[in-house]
Amino acid sequence: MNLQYGKFFKYPRKAFKHFLSVSYPLVIKIYPLPKVKSIPETIDKILDDDCSICRFGDGELLYIAEKRSLPFQRQDDRLRDYFIKILNSENPKILVGLPIGYYSLENLKPNSKRTWRAIISWTYPRVRGFLRKDKEYYNASMTRLYMDYDDTSHSEAWFRKVRSIWEEKDILLIEGEKSRLGVGNDLFKNSRSVKRVLGPAHNAFDQFDDLLNFAKEQYKKHLVLIAMGPTAKPLAYELALLGFQAIDIGNLDVEYEWFLQKAKSKVKIEGKYTSEAKGGRIVEDIINEEYENQIIKKFLNISTN
Repeated sequence: MNLQYGKFFKYPRKAFKHFLSVSYPLVIKIYPLPKVKSIPETIDKILDDDCSICRFGDGELLYIAEKRSLPFQRQDDRLRDYFIKILNSENPKILVGLPIGYYSLENLKPNSKRTWRAIISWTYPRVRGFLRKDKEYYNASMTRLYMDYDDTSHSEAWFRKVRSIWEEKDILLIEGEKSRLGVGNDLFKNSRSVKRVLGPAHNAFDQFDDLLNFAKEQYKKHLVLIAMGPTAKPLAYELALLGFQAIDIGNLDVEYEWFLQKAKSKVKIEGKYTSEAKGGRIVEDIINEEYENQIIKKFLNISTN
């Protein structure tokens, strides 16, 4: 789907997307979609059984199906192998999430609905071989609770439910360098404490081993929250195998910011990496003493100690 980039291909891209969207009913008839739980069911499972979760979006699925590099993560055979292993995991404590389009298109905004119809038509016939037919998947969109929905009346309750995962818990937050989850809002105000480990905003898998080795030496009673794009999946997986509860938290903070602002489109969040918004990958420095005091380690490049 190389037509997705560049202004020159704007109109051919729209035509191709329309064709894929129209093809959707035929595609899912030929290739029935996997079983995926709802967002509330996914959050309840995490709460009730202290499960970890690795969440896959359309980018990670294309990473597998086409061996394609993403804008913020180059192709890496080891990372791709991790994705395939995680998708087929049989560990009952490690949930594997597929995105909202694989669960239901109901209540999505018209453009989001068309986008998911096109994505599934293009990707699923080639990625289905990496999924298990007998496996029950969970909902990767448990962190995307506001922007893509037509009716957002559920959003406040869903945010309240997901925040209860860390109620009065000590958080170890592993995040990208400019992500700054919870800074400037009350996302983690109900936790007992927050410690932060920073990794690179781009190609974070280069630092995977250092991040994992550091995290696994921390106190296992910490709830580990990870916001580091594709690298979050193998980190959550390996830490869960070691006895941590690890949540691939992804875009939750950005979605929460948009919810608080009552934003109608994906706008840039000042001081935070906002990959899906125009100009959102250019991030301003901030002065925040509480945030700085929470940082216990940085792995920003090979030479960083």
